[in-house]
Amino acid sequence: MSAGEELPEVVDYFSNVSRAASIVGDMRAALRKEGFTKEETFELVHMYWASELGVLD
Repeated sequence: MSAGEELPEVVDYFSNVSRAASIVGDMRAALRKEGFTKEETFELVHMYWASELGVLD
């Protein structure tokens, strides 16, 4: 690479995955603490991510 050339942007996908896993874990724990079953918790988390990804628009 010569002087003056820009380096390609580095995208850290793993930090995003780690943060997403943390959010899901926190959400799961809070729902279970509120008394939701494992199945209900799964469905609610599933719906949350579907809405975040724009699937429900």
